[in-house]
Amino acid sequence: MTHVLEESGMLSGLPRWETGFFGRAAERTAVRAALESSRLVSLTGPAGVGKTRLAAAVASGAAEEFPAGGGFVELSPGREDVLAQAVAAALGVRERPGQPLEQALQERLVRGRCLLVVDGCEQAPGTIRDLIARLLDGCPELSVLTTGHRPLGTAGEHVREVEPLPVAPESATGAVALFLDRARDRGHERPHAERVCSQWNGVPLALELAATWDRAPAPPPNGHPPTGETARRAVEWSYGLLDTDERRLLRHLGVFPRDFDAQAAHAVAGTAHTEAVLDRLTTRGLLHRRRGPGTAVWRMPGAVRAMALERLDAEGETARCRARHLAWATATAQRLERTVAGTERPDPSWQPCFDRLADDLRAALDGAGEHPGSAPDRLARALAHLCYARQFLAEARAHFETAAALAGDPSRKAADLRAAADVAMAEHRGDLAHPLLRASAASAAVAGDGAARATALSFAACVGSRFPATFPDPLPYAELRELLAEARRVAPPDNRLVTAYVAAAEAWNATEQKTTPDARLAQRALDTARAADDPVLIAGAVDAVCSGHGVAGRFREAHSLSEERLRLFDRLPRHDPRIGLEIIDTLHVVPLVAVAAGDLPRAVAAARRAWEDPLSGLYMRASKSVVPLALSGRFDETLEYATLMWEGWERAGRPAARWMAPAAHAAALAEGLHDNGDREHRGWRERARALAAPWDPHGIAASFAAFADIRVGLHTGRAGDTPTPAVDLAKTPPWSQTPHQFYDAYAWAVAAEAAVVAGLPDARQRLAAAAPAGAENTWAAACLARAAGRLDGDRDALHASLAGWERIGATFERACTLMLLPDRAAEGITQLTSLGCRPPSR
Repeated sequence: MTHVLEESGMLSGLPRWETGFFGRAAERTAVRAALESSRLVSLTGPAGVGKTRLAAAVASGAAEEFPAGGGFVELSPGREDVLAQAVAAALGVRERPGQPLEQALQERLVRGRCLLVVDGCEQAPGTIRDLIARLLDGCPELSVLTTGHRPLGTAGEHVREVEPLPVAPESATGAVALFLDRARDRGHERPHAERVCSQWNGVPLALELAATWDRAPAPPPNGHPPTGETARRAVEWSYGLLDTDERRLLRHLGVFPRDFDAQAAHAVAGTAHTEAVLDRLTTRGLLHRRRGPGTAVWRMPGAVRAMALERLDAEGETARCRARHLAWATATAQRLERTVAGTERPDPSWQPCFDRLADDLRAALDGAGEHPGSAPDRLARALAHLCYARQFLAEARAHFETAAALAGDPSRKAADLRAAADVAMAEHRGDLAHPLLRASAASAAVAGDGAARATALSFAACVGSRFPATFPDPLPYAELRELLAEARRVAPPDNRLVTAYVAAAEAWNATEQKTTPDARLAQRALDTARAADDPVLIAGAVDAVCSGHGVAGRFREAHSLSEERLRLFDRLPRHDPRIGLEIIDTLHVVPLVAVAAGDLPRAVAAARRAWEDPLSGLYMRASKSVVPLALSGRFDETLEYATLMWEGWERAGRPAARWMAPAAHAAALAEGLHDNGDREHRGWRERARALAAPWDPHGIAASFAAFADIRVGLHTGRAGDTPTPAVDLAKTPPWSQTPHQFYDAYAWAVAAEAAVVAGLPDARQRLAAAAPAGAENTWAAACLARAAGRLDGDRDALHASLAGWERIGATFERACTLMLLPDRAAEGITQLTSLGCRPPSR
């Protein structure tokens, strides 16, 4: 494949400990061997037995065997709803519009041999089992290593029970070696070490705790506890030896499901000399210290956290502690939010910081409803903004809806619902955005806020006509007109922003045809948007004017204006949910309009930009390259991107995507002109028809299909003696009197050439009728020059055609034109052969 997907050989997120790893040589060898024969290997056993460290050691040692990399995923307790986000954070993956997060994970993990380590599967065994099964099904070279108390129960799972370390005196790397290493400063003799290791069953966590105390632990009641109880009893014993401040801090730190730093610990516990107490708890083995982004962070072993929460509840401190945790989380989220929103290009370190803190912020929000005041909705709102900036789009929308539910002020609720709708549009989900906009308008009405109400209603009317492909079933025109009428009725007359919103809705709903604005009203919408000085509305209004130019067949003007939109695009702040829709649409429209004007080099470059942009889903971004590459004669690349587009669309659940039909037709064009056989050509045509259903004979898909069918027929000799009726230039009104789609110039030009090839008596008149298409499109101009050369045997016209093809890099068309020049036909055959194409039939 030609540079379509990048490779990544990094195994990210591997935890690092300050203490050494002991023993387990045989287990490491066995687990690595299991990964060679099984794609899912599960390490099971009770808390504290060493599953996590064994998994990390295996992954670190096996990294070179997984050249496409992977990641180490640490699941937090009680976070069943964000498992995909946990995997995405470990892999650095983003959710994209039209591409759910799970599909984005598959896109990353399908690149080659990858390893995914998922630690802590006891938190949500059923959900993680299902997610892992789907990832394994969709990623043939993925291997998964999990840890948990029990097996996942998935077909093909290789289960290995992790046993305590051996206590035998002769073992040089077992329990005794671990104990002596951890107790090296305490002067314990080997007989004492052997006795303690036997007493605590060789369970690593218990030994690490026992090694930190000068005194030996008392023998557990009833002899040796069961292995599953050993870690818990050791934690309780160690807790009992702490002083008052240490116990209090440890209890309160239990509210953190993941890492925390000293500042967070102090905010939640309020203990004097917090860092000193943290260091003592670390020395006792009750906390593990790691190096976080820019600062030291700590985490509790799972068994310690379970005990801490039990003691917190027993002491009656849970409510007060969680209230302080909520206050800390709100302040932290808002501070991080300011970092993201405060500059045009925020410090990229905010993202790993957010990934580290996200589970704490989510956990604080989970219990936020129990605490009165403004903190809960403020946390939900800040978390929503952060999730949006991190491109966890569905989660961001849910948090905005939560903020709306928690907000006491109806104006604030209206704003939160509007933000949720903006995220839904960034997800390419008009069906979700529309009811949110109507709910936002209803809340604004309760608040007596006519401006917010009018903007929500206008935007709802606008997206219904401007983006019908984001709805499974397009909204009726009458319903959109009703929304617009209500927006006009409640709009404050002196509010420039509201005036601009209403003007945009009026432009897009004036013609009763989806995606077809009224040109005069579109210009008015642009003027009012500029008066309001709102970049989002300006970008949308530029699109309306471009679309108006397109309907009028003024493709060069549309192309020129789209360049202005692209310059505006570079200034749009990515963190703002309002911007997402215009970013996505700009990435879609700029390549389309460049193609409409026949500027193929610019179209290919714009499609490449769409491919590389982080706010672009797989099938969406792949589709942008298909048409310009096909028209350029780069058929192998065309079909690579078309296959990515189709497979990505299927993995996304086959959402409504009528806009994608021209790309499928372009794949059919490539197959028809390429020497690949008729079956593949028909297959892509059928896919295009299915995407465009219900078929609109005047729609954009029909525009490209008319061109593609004639062009393939001309090359293969199966065009028949008359042009396709859809572009019968003998019956079609003049160019200036016909509503147009963006591919019409191609269809008109190739229809004129077909008339010449067929020897129709009015071929010259048809050629003249198509001349305006050549004035608006460089590809069409070269095609019409070739047709004129054929009609009159005019070598100068054929040479002009060659120059046109060379200017836009249309290699296939250049080769076909060379075939018409006897002294250069051999050159044409050579070029066609290099493209994998047969010579034209005539």
